Amino acid sequence: MSEIHIRQLSRSYGTYQALKSCDLIIPDGALLALLGPSGCGKSTTLQLLAGFDTPSSGEIWADKELLSSPQKVIPPEHRGISLVFQNYAVWPHKTVAENVAFGLKLRKLSRSEVETRLNRALDMVRLGAFRDRYPFELSGGQQQRVALARALAVEPKILLLDEPLSNLDAHLREEMRFEIRRVHDELGITTVYVTHDQGEALVTADKVAVMRAGVVQQFGSPEDIFEKPANTFVASFIGSNNEIKGVKDAGGALRVGATPLRAEDRSSVAPGEPAILCIRPSRVQLCDPTTPGNRLDGTVKRSAYLGEYRDVLIDLADGGTLRAFVAPHLRPSIGDPVSVHLPPTACQILDAPQ
Repeated sequence: MSEIHIRQLSRSYGTYQALKSCDLIIPDGALLALLGPSGCGKSTTLQLLAGFDTPSSGEIWADKELLSSPQKVIPPEHRGISLVFQNYAVWPHKTVAENVAFGLKLRKLSRSEVETRLNRALDMVRLGAFRDRYPFELSGGQQQRVALARALAVEPKILLLDEPLSNLDAHLREEMRFEIRRVHDELGITTVYVTHDQGEALVTADKVAVMRAGVVQQFGSPEDIFEKPANTFVASFIGSNNEIKGVKDAGGALRVGATPLRAEDRSSVAPGEPAILCIRPSRVQLCDPTTPGNRLDGTVKRSAYLGEYRDVLIDLADGGTLRAFVAPHLRPSIGDPVSVHLPPTACQILDAPQ
């Protein structure tokens, strides 16, 4: 397997800079998710990792081998890398077994070695019983497993996944997330997974790099990214998030109107300057209007029953709105006055977006 070092990696196309001074370390055997909206630089990073593009500056190392720099790019076929595309790219005229064995035969392995690796790869993705079927006889999820098996059969040092689930329906996407994680846990191949879906990233990855406009905004574990977002973009992109505007007070508080709200201060602004208090809707609690500390009052603007919880939108008395996911048995109606408690341990003060 391989530990990947990405050092000050940049890629420009004329005046457009797709990737800006990216620094990442992907531990040996880890699964990294590159996460972000379209145009954030995640696919550019994957193309550079695969050897399909040349950096404008910076380097990519796998263990002690230099894979890419502006002066040198090792060809894709010599990198020990397999790539799984979002459109499956399976041959319709070949059976499952023929698709998976294709790369093995190019390596001119013995017939027995090809058969051993083929069976191992098919068993890994649970397609052993489908080896003689053609792609048109398979579901979309099964076709994606064929593509994954073909990538795994050649025993790569590094596996790259380029939005592999984007063409599947919601149910199959959810199923395949866990399948990819299961296969990774069994094989331990260093893997880079490109996605715009935060649910996929949280389920599959050991590490997540959230990207925006060619810049890594935050790099860490899924728990770190969700619980301790580096800025309001990360907080909003990863799950639902409330952003309450106010003025920073001294001593770890944000003043909203006349109300001070205590929180973990992770901002860089001075007291008296604008800042944002972030809290997840799932952490907001409906409370009694006499509850002391970190309480805001408002009026219910919307209340939607979603089975496992009720999604309540509140117009705050001090301005703005607040979203709360509350227990389904609670039934606040539109126009009802409500009070909400914001637990200080669930609140963070971040810089206001520029």
